[in-house]
Amino acid sequence: MGDRAMAEIKTEHGSLYFYTHWTGNTLPATADDALELARPRWDDEPYALKIVVDYLIREAGARDSETGAGLLLRPYAEDEYNHDEPSVIIDLVNHKVATR
Repeated sequence: MGDRAMAEIKTEHGSLYFYTHWTGNTLPATADDALELARPRWDDEPYALKIVVDYLIREAGARDSETGAGLLLRPYAEDEYNHDEPSVIIDLVNHKVATR
């Protein structure tokens, strides 16, 4: 049971993956909001990445919790929407969000 999905967050130096257990259906919209929130720091990748990840965790209801969301260095968590590949790509290099 759950609503599992992943987002790939692309940076100039590689990707970080975000996994949500309960909010997969809202992940595309949340990703759009996260990227926009990071707009003032688009030219400073570490800060932009932090803003995006912080927002995704907050919106997943997983802040200060042991469960509900996670971070991965490779995509191996379950994604119910895209056959276990990330459903959402947040591209911090080109400043866009795409869904698969």
